[in-house]
Amino acid sequence: MESPADSRDYRVLFFCPASHARGEQIETPLRRLLARIQAPPAELTPIEEAGVLSAAGWKVFLVRSLTERSAAQALAAYVSEVTCALAAELNAEVLGLYIDVTGDSARICRCGPEDGPETFAGRRAVALGRTAEWLEVPPGALSALFQVDMPDDYEPDAEDRFVEQKLREAREFMEQYRRSNKIST
Repeated sequence: MESPADSRDYRVLFFCPASHARGEQIETPLRRLLARIQAPPAELTPIEEAGVLSAAGWKVFLVRSLTERSAAQALAAYVSEVTCALAAELNAEVLGLYIDVTGDSARICRCGPEDGPETFAGRRAVALGRTAEWLEVPPGALSALFQVDMPDDYEPDAEDRFVEQKLREAREFMEQYRRSNKIST
């Protein structure tokens, strides 16, 4: 029987740029948060068989509990906080993903070292589709990480496309603002 520490019911993963991801750098912010929220101890385990994700330049780390209690479940409400701490530590964009496989829900956060978090929560398929879009990989590439079926033909609806367009525009405006401030100061 599978122990709760290895449960597939709750998963937390962090997607870090392979060029910036060093294990000791990402363990520190996670340990600090786990201690602060009195969650079970955990480790970040690199997932080497990420395939398409590796080819796209991402290194994937799974939060793995070291006790019977699920650290992934405890981190559900803190995915954004850990993601932003990792982004600051690595000085790179990081994406964090919490998924409740049996409950059909997920929460994602994308954060850059100087940007605020961009989050999304919803049903598993929609959240995994958004994650794939943010990582610029096919949606099916994520299904193996969770052992869940993910439609290969996921297409964002009109509302998703509108929101994504507005987020892209906001990022462009923010980048223009930052560039102009660096030039004038």
